[in-house]
Amino acid sequence: MRMLVLGVIAAASLAGAAQAASSEGAMLVLKAPPAKAELILEGAMWRCTGTVCKAPAVKAMPAVRSCRKVVAELGAISAFTWRGEALDAAGVEECNTAAKP
Repeated sequence: MRMLVLGVIAAASLAGAAQAASSEGAMLVLKAPPAKAELILEGAMWRCTGTVCKAPAVKAMPAVRSCRKVVAELGAISAFTWRGEALDAAGVEECNTAAKP
């Protein structure tokens, strides 16, 4: 019984750690594949596969500001999530328009 309780506690701890990691990362979907598959920006390592790019850990800053910086480097996006906050369609459009290469 004791082993069962310890197993449940360990599983809950791992699930919490996985949730914390995903809330510290970022993900975006580009409108076209990027010229480079990897990019370090603002200390975050972005890795792209096709049009989907992910960074496991990013700085705590406003999502719209971060979006502009990433779009300036990688190109226009169709979706953007930063530390668990997803931009809506208006936010994505604003980001694409405001980003300066």
